[in-house]
Amino acid sequence: MIQKVIVVEANEIPLKLFKYYQSIKLNSSISYLLENSLVLETLAQDVDESFLYPSQTWASCNTGSPYALHKIHWYNDPKPQEFPLYWKVLAENAFKVGLVNTLHSSPASSYAENDSYKFVIPDSFAVDAFTKPSYYQTFQQLNLKATSQNSRVSTLKAPLQELLATILNLPRYGIGLKTIFDAVSLVSKILLKQVNKERLRNLQFPLIADMFMHQLQKHKPDLAILFTNHVAANMHRYWYALFPNDYPLKAYEQEWVNKYSNEIIESLDILDYYLHQLIEFTQNTNSILVIVSSMGQHANITLPEGVQKLSSHDFRLEDARKLVDKLTTSSFQYKVEAGMVPQYSLEFSSSQDAEKCFSEIQDCSKFLENINLKVDLNRNIITLTTYLEHNATLYGVKGQHFTYSQLGFVKFNIEDHHSGCHYPKGSLIIFNSKTSSANSTTINYLEYAPAILNYFGVQRPEYMIEPSFKL
Repeated sequence: MIQKVIVVEANEIPLKLFKYYQSIKLNSSISYLLENSLVLETLAQDVDESFLYPSQTWASCNTGSPYALHKIHWYNDPKPQEFPLYWKVLAENAFKVGLVNTLHSSPASSYAENDSYKFVIPDSFAVDAFTKPSYYQTFQQLNLKATSQNSRVSTLKAPLQELLATILNLPRYGIGLKTIFDAVSLVSKILLKQVNKERLRNLQFPLIADMFMHQLQKHKPDLAILFTNHVAANMHRYWYALFPNDYPLKAYEQEWVNKYSNEIIESLDILDYYLHQLIEFTQNTNSILVIVSSMGQHANITLPEGVQKLSSHDFRLEDARKLVDKLTTSSFQYKVEAGMVPQYSLEFSSSQDAEKCFSEIQDCSKFLENINLKVDLNRNIITLTTYLEHNATLYGVKGQHFTYSQLGFVKFNIEDHHSGCHYPKGSLIIFNSKTSSANSTTINYLEYAPAILNYFGVQRPEYMIEPSFKL
């Protein structure tokens, strides 16, 4: 009988960071895994490095098809049925599957009623709050609203109704006392200004990890997947604080480095705690534990010297309709979907409407002042990538000038400038497998999905490549 598989999708964590953590915390779970697992480096090769984006790389990694085939780049891009995610293939072959927060798991209502899915809590960019079991919907509503509100900087504001409903459901959700205590302690420290408020980003993972462990222990599916972005969010902000020697120029003062040098480690500490639980679970149930990242991060060496003094604020598009109304002449009906700043997605009822709006925005983009805009079209989804010049006071659209608020933007203060950037090399750690092996220490990440299908004895589609490693 094959071993069951538990996957932690550790977004954007490179082996360099895992190994650094091991060097300073020799008794950690991460150190134990690195010493007792098959450790490989994944490599994203189907797009140029400048084009790497998590929703794109996870689509490639988890479908086993290159970007040129699946065409998924943004979170809410359509998912072509001819290139399914590997866990959908397994579910269709009657394997039991559980999912928490993995990208492209929405809309879950389109597949999760299938008995093969034992539990599903979709990603935080989901188009609706559908969950399985349904009692997680109050949490998902809170999760979706919090993601939208905390898109570039964190805030203690929370939707009160959803927050209260979630608190009442904590025992039912499987949320542990430690998680509750840690959350209360963190919020208290933030209110007392003892720690950086961006640590709020670390709150989501313990909640969903507790839910995952609760459902995992209850159902013990053949494949269970848990995704986290909390380490990646801190790497983007504080890579310079942890690895200042990676940069040719002095971007931040030593005071900034001292203030934020432990932020990435704090987020890894949280991951390490749950990896300890998963190590014990896999050993007790004779399961396989897989930690995978579809790409990594490294130093953004394009940071200018003294960037800390050059810009202290940024803009976020809070009302996309205000901007679209200025960019187009027609009246369009669309739904604004969740996205990762500075991306904003618009879903139209038909591809024809999307194409017409896309064409009008493209035409207008030639006549913009102090507005950076890129527009993508994927069937009935338009994704805008837009941000404003920091030092301008007015912004031009076809000869007319507006303030940032008239265009639907809000202004907020920042202390970081994305010193960590996307990098093709990620991680793959396979623990407690009786049969894992590899021909090389580096693999093409397109090998990942077919390797899992091979392991479960499911025939892989023709577009998938032959993997050079065994799970």
